[in-house]
Amino acid sequence: MQNLKALLKNLLEHDIDFVLIGGFAAVVHGSTLVTQDLDICAAITDEQVAKLREALKDIHPRHRMNPNVKQSFLESPKDIKGTHNIYLETDLGILDILSETQPAGSFKDIKNRSIEISLYGHKCKVISVDDLIKVKESMKRPKDLQAAQELRLIQLKSKT
Repeated sequence: MQNLKALLKNLLEHDIDFVLIGGFAAVVHGSTLVTQDLDICAAITDEQVAKLREALKDIHPRHRMNPNVKQSFLESPKDIKGTHNIYLETDLGILDILSETQPAGSFKDIKNRSIEISLYGHKCKVISVDDLIKVKESMKRPKDLQAAQELRLIQLKSKT
């Protein structure tokens, strides 16, 4: 059963250093579109992966990109050197962890331009609306272009 709010709350409770990106971030900025996964941007370091494994251990995180083999994220990869993205399915839903997202840039760049909101009793960094629009437009999928258009309208209304 998918529960992205509980998944996000879990990450916040375990003090994971990340920026919320993707569809959930669009909703935070006022979009009415529905999302099917949780996308975050984070530095993929040994320390961060250890914290992620601890945070996710009770919700059975599995790598989702190989449909034939669903390896546990708790055991794989052993060496994260060269890992840029981690795509997981959990008991609460899909979690995509990206170390960068173009054209917005690296985790550090996105974090520096992010906004901070209070969410579920915790501080949560969210990709800036300008960066999110750029990312959505660059993906060129109809749902992303629709989200970008809606975000532009929200942005215009907030400036008036």
